[in-house]
Amino acid sequence: MKKIWFKKTSLGYMPIHSMGFLISLLALVFMIPIVIATNRQAHSVSDMFYQLFVYGSCTLFWWKWVAEKTAG
Repeated sequence: MKKIWFKKTSLGYMPIHSMGFLISLLALVFMIPIVIATNRQAHSVSDMFYQLFVYGSCTLFWWKWVAEKTAG
């Protein structure tokens, strides 16, 4: 029996199970200190976006991969 953690919508994936909410919360909690540290060290907005791209894209990739595998 397959557990459905996310629901596919027109804009992406929406968590509908407690594990889906936990995965989303963990991704958000992981990015908060990275954004704070990047904002502290950046010299401009574009510099901050360049530094955030690596962590943000990797985090979003793994979140989307989990959402695709557990979507109904």
